[in-house]
Amino acid sequence: DSDFQKKIDYEIRMRDGTCKLLAACTQREQALEAAKSLMICNTRIMAYMSELQRMKEAQVRQRRVRR
Repeated sequence: DSDFQKKIDYEIRMRDGTCKLLAACTQREQALEAAKSLMICNTRIMAYMSELQRMKEAQVRQRRVRR
């Protein structure tokens, strides 16, 4: 869990930085690359959060089986 949380925290920091970069872009190509990076960060965050949710659900199922 902590590994996924660290990955999520990292991606959130990257996303925040990318948002600042996107706001400061003056050239179209820069803005396009920043927007692409922002989309990738968001996709990774969602993937990590989904995996973390699946892991937590599996833990709950295991606890129920043990009872």
